[in-house]
Amino acid sequence: MVSEDLVICPARITLDAAQLAFFGGLPVAAPSVQSELGCELEQGHGGSHAALGQQVDTTMWWVQWTLSASEINPYTWCPARGELATQSEADEDCALFVGHPGRHSSVKRAWRNEAA
Repeated sequence: MVSEDLVICPARITLDAAQLAFFGGLPVAAPSVQSELGCELEQGHGGSHAALGQQVDTTMWWVQWTLSASEINPYTWCPARGELATQSEADEDCALFVGHPGRHSSVKRAWRNEAA
């Protein structure tokens, strides 16, 4: 469940040339692949940090990283719906990947709605 006090993790990553080339080679171009991404998980989450890099059809390519390594992994959308904090948000889907740590989040980056 998401509440108004949900705080997003402040961790950031700068993608390297190989990661940017990977995103550039996907069959559907994102409106803009950013070279710097911020973690989209709840602050204090367990495991690696994660940020959505690009969506192609129903597959989302998430950049996941720790202090020592990073990788790009395919996921699908988290199926949570209607578990979000208030009645007014009940019609929103979770904006994270299936199996994410921490609470669900309905916060979506602007380009996600354009690409969907």
